[in-house]
Amino acid sequence: MTEVADRAKPGVVHRFTWPAALGGGLLLVAFSLVPWGVSDEGVRPSITGLGRVSVPGAGPEDVAFLEDHTLRPGLVTVVVGIVIAVAAAAAWWRPRVRWPALIVIALASIVAMVAAVLTVANPAAHLLDDQVNRALDLDTPLISPGYGLIGVVVVSIGIVGLMIAAAITRIGGSS
Repeated sequence: MTEVADRAKPGVVHRFTWPAALGGGLLLVAFSLVPWGVSDEGVRPSITGLGRVSVPGAGPEDVAFLEDHTLRPGLVTVVVGIVIAVAAAAAWWRPRVRWPALIVIALASIVAMVAAVLTVANPAAHLLDDQVNRALDLDTPLISPGYGLIGVVVVSIGIVGLMIAAAITRIGGSS
């Protein structure tokens, strides 16, 4: 009975690996479109991973100026999220591409995680260019990580963990 139970465990991981990775890739894209940097100081700006700026009460020319000076680090996570979603869909559809897809997805999610963690470490430096940061020249950070940035970190860590679990169960089990 134990041998049968041990063989069933990898099946559960394998059954949900590819749909979960597909959903994770799409979540990376979605989290890139929402605030990566927010501030409770002054005018309360919000900046998405793709450089969209929102400043309540600011004029369109001020917002346009800030948008022209954003670095758009979320472009990396959008591309990586699309790569992950496509690789997961291919692996879900075609079993023979599962090992290459597993490697591609793991590497891509590590890229997303590194890009997001670097931005979490200093949001202002990674969201706004040097010209704006020099103009602000503040001792305390003006911009804090937003929920989109935190979401990218969490989802990318989850995808890496999922790929490790899938690889371990495949090595230890069948397929």
